[in-house]
Amino acid sequence: MAKKYKRVYSINLDSGFRNYTIKDLIDLKGKKKLTQIHVSTPEEAIAAEEAGIDLLLVRAFPGLKEIRMAAPKTFISVSIPFIKYASKYDIVKDSLEIIDMGFDSITCGSWNLDFMKYLNGFKIPMQGHAGLVPRKSTWTGGVKAVGKTFESAKILFEEIKLIEETGAWSVEIECVPEKILEEISKNTSMVTISIGSGNNADVQFLFAEDILGYGNIDLPRHAKSYRNFKKIFADIQKERIKAFKEYKSDVINSKFPAKNNIINIDKTELDKFKNFVKKA
Repeated sequence: MAKKYKRVYSINLDSGFRNYTIKDLIDLKGKKKLTQIHVSTPEEAIAAEEAGIDLLLVRAFPGLKEIRMAAPKTFISVSIPFIKYASKYDIVKDSLEIIDMGFDSITCGSWNLDFMKYLNGFKIPMQGHAGLVPRKSTWTGGVKAVGKTFESAKILFEEIKLIEETGAWSVEIECVPEKILEEISKNTSMVTISIGSGNNADVQFLFAEDILGYGNIDLPRHAKSYRNFKKIFADIQKERIKAFKEYKSDVINSKFPAKNNIINIDKTELDKFKNFVKKA
């Protein structure tokens, strides 16, 4: 095993290797710029690991374990939507199960801070979310940048300090002025993750769908597409339809199955079967 990977254990003491531990990430704060991508499929997870992306984020969904298996050595956080939980017990139960699958951290999104403190009591690694939090956008005047005035930036900083007090090791900061994030990052012990908040965080974060260019909404101002997978997928769909039409045409015109597609039988054996059928 290459030296760059660290041996780690799950809650049930299943062994694995990771590119980073949480201690590594905290120790690297302010020293090395890291990358994070939100992936949705095992194929994206495989590609991210092979590309050397430092950290991955994935939403909790039924195929979660396949993502872990696809990128076994990459630090992966799982985002759990707060809305699906009715109690602290439910959150802890699901979080422990996710960590036991071999994931490395829980991203809490728009969680209640009391729930985050409760989770910290079980020593479950967790990350917060501040700035433009889409589920809280009605409180910030819609989907727009946060922290562009002194008062707004002050409230943002106070919120981040409250997240820090829950025991979170990291915080994702979305759509905040670059200079505001720079000051916040220098004044929090948490690893800061920027999405739409400039270059001055410890980690730079984007969604795979934006990088690959297949999102269902217009590309956000803060994102960048490096490929046009929407066109590629559309071209693939066109070719798929063409292939199906060609197949149907071949069947109608007796071009499929062709001689090389069928199984032959010796004439003597066939004649025996014909006689058997006639007498049956």
